[in-house]
Amino acid sequence: MIALLLVLAPFVDAFWARDLGALHRELMEEPSGAQHALFDDLLRLTTCDKLETPGAPDPLRALVRAEEARRGAPATLWQDVLRESFFRRAVTNPGEDKALRWLDEEERWPGEVLLVEPLRWSCAKAPNGAGALALLTPELLRSLPPEPAARVAYERAVLLWRKGSLEGAAAIEVARLAPELRPAARFLRLEAKLDPPEGWIALAAEWPELAVRTRATAELLRQRRYQDVLPITDKVETPKEPARAEMVRSMLWARAVALQALGREQEMLDALFRAQSLPGSIQGRDAMRAMAMSTLARQPADPAALERFSGLAGLDAAWVELARRALGAGNVRTARDAARHLQQIRDPRWRAAGLALDGEIGWVTGETGATRAAFDQLFAPGWRNAEREPRDLAALQLAHAMVLTEVERGQSRAQLEAQLKWLRERLSARDAAQVEALLDSLRDVPPDRGEQPVALGLLDVVRPPEPPETPAVVAELPEPRSLLAIPAPDGTLKDWFDSRGAP
Repeated sequence: MIALLLVLAPFVDAFWARDLGALHRELMEEPSGAQHALFDDLLRLTTCDKLETPGAPDPLRALVRAEEARRGAPATLWQDVLRESFFRRAVTNPGEDKALRWLDEEERWPGEVLLVEPLRWSCAKAPNGAGALALLTPELLRSLPPEPAARVAYERAVLLWRKGSLEGAAAIEVARLAPELRPAARFLRLEAKLDPPEGWIALAAEWPELAVRTRATAELLRQRRYQDVLPITDKVETPKEPARAEMVRSMLWARAVALQALGREQEMLDALFRAQSLPGSIQGRDAMRAMAMSTLARQPADPAALERFSGLAGLDAAWVELARRALGAGNVRTARDAARHLQQIRDPRWRAAGLALDGEIGWVTGETGATRAAFDQLFAPGWRNAEREPRDLAALQLAHAMVLTEVERGQSRAQLEAQLKWLRERLSARDAAQVEALLDSLRDVPPDRGEQPVALGLLDVVRPPEPPETPAVVAELPEPRSLLAIPAPDGTLKDWFDSRGAP
């Protein structure tokens, strides 16, 4: 090693002194020898001169070419190389007035000094590199010493991640990396499911990147640690990028589930409204809205809150849904308020739906007089011809709901049959056939021929909300400052100067 360093000393000293002019002279004066080719590559790299193809495989020279392919990458050694003042490049030659010149030859005379041409620096107009991924092969990894191999493996994993692949994550050795790269390295291993998912929670505490917090939130929810979900999802900013908006939506949805589990329904509605309002895909929006509507159905009717979750169908349709959900949840007051609100709307479709809902509420609560009053209003004089179709449809929906309730309760069969017969006489032949089928569905004895008709309706099945599916995440993962492995004066391999981009 000592002998090697003695041979390398001129190259090493000149390079680490940032004196490319001196390095250029040393390389010209020693055109062969140990590591000449490597330091010649480094000189070409740092002056943005074209690198030649090596004659034989050499892992350290291969790293120089990989670094060339990263030219222009932010937060890398190119911050230094592309800064004109980082290296000294002046070449010192003997004074021309007292010097004798002759052609270069192998024989050296005492006091002879090689005349070296000025060093060209082409970095000001050098194009960005094409990317290093194709050069970072598994074979290269196996041929490198452990520390540079770890950096190269991490770089390869990052570049593959940007292409949508986690293939390189298994080769990452977190402990061998610089501290600033370790959180992202752990992220890649967790994302590839190489480490237990509990690691997301610890990583989010150290590196609160949005993608990490998204995964940590999902893990906390999976563990039913609802109280711990709240701080990590608090004050989540709304991003402009659609992909990041999906991550924020996922976190807000998880926050809503946690708040509901903790009984904090108003805060849950706020979280759901914000999640639903984010731009992006429609995935999960129906489930979020259903969760909100089921909550509103258990509360007093709130027009402003309902409008927030009215959805694409519109506010009037939301009032119908609220009435049905509230009735299913046993909240008769809200169901009735919603039905009466609908009756004030001029559009006959919603006015008829409100009357039918009022009748259904009366039938379910045993106020059969209210049901008969609803039918009377539906078939009262004054409905224009264009309004009769939605009126008849609402009446049929009320009839179906009455039959379903009677099947479950079995207390008002005779009264139900009388109302159905009354309704049958007031409908067209086509719709009257539906009422006839409803009457047949009430029979206790199967018909002689054909199938037994049944009544159909809608049921609001209330169940605990499922944890939201976490979306694909996006993250800005840092690249290593350098891929190089350069012999240093102390006999080690260093990646780059300690400048870290400073002047």
